[in-house]
Amino acid sequence: MSDLIPPTASRRKRRGTGPIASAPAPAPQVAPRSASAPAAQPAPAEKILSIGRYEREDFERVEALIAAMVNRNQQIRAFAEQLARGFFAPASPQERPLRELQAAFYSFMMYGWRDSNGVRIVDLFRNSSPQLTVRQQAALQACARARMVLVAIDDVHPGKQRIRGRDLLRDEPLTMRDHNATKIAREGDRMLCWLIPWGTAWQPIGVATRVEARKAEALERAIEAMANGLRAVRRELPERHAADLFWVAYRVANLD
Repeated sequence: MSDLIPPTASRRKRRGTGPIASAPAPAPQVAPRSASAPAAQPAPAEKILSIGRYEREDFERVEALIAAMVNRNQQIRAFAEQLARGFFAPASPQERPLRELQAAFYSFMMYGWRDSNGVRIVDLFRNSSPQLTVRQQAALQACARARMVLVAIDDVHPGKQRIRGRDLLRDEPLTMRDHNATKIAREGDRMLCWLIPWGTAWQPIGVATRVEARKAEALERAIEAMANGLRAVRRELPERHAADLFWVAYRVANLD
């Protein structure tokens, strides 16, 4: 489950959104589902995004093990500290201790940064052949498929804990399921967040930055300017420039 960040402050403290040494953020119970159709008119099955079954504690355990690897390996830890200095460069001294910014770095450090070969911290952990249970292995596979998205929200259904919209950077339809997000998100809003597979949908993890619908145009202009400055196409931004993308959304979300 995610924590949706309003423009002013975070809503509540949650596990796994602090510095590297802290416990990881909670994840949902996951049970992949297959689509079905009437026998008379068979339809193609919906694509299953998740692999296997895992629960919240499995996700928590996997992120805790990744954090432990970072803390245990002096070389990786030194690099993570250097990465943190770069990530927090746009922040003021007053902003740096904020929970939502610490959480944003935590997710970026694990899933967003890539070396010249495209390897992330989560990939280093996978390559270390950790001893995991079957459910934890499924949670790790979901973590390995974590992606940053910028969603234009089209429909919010609190009863089903469902949000439908479009990934604006990949130009793809998207369905998310999250209890906290459906309490706050509104049609027309934009949401920047990290997602992991959840059955035929996606589940926000960590924290999410909500940009109100009235600021959508300002966000679009800011992203366009950033892409031009980086000489990048929009589809490249979440994978190659996740930190820059976060700061643009965060700044626009907090505009008066």
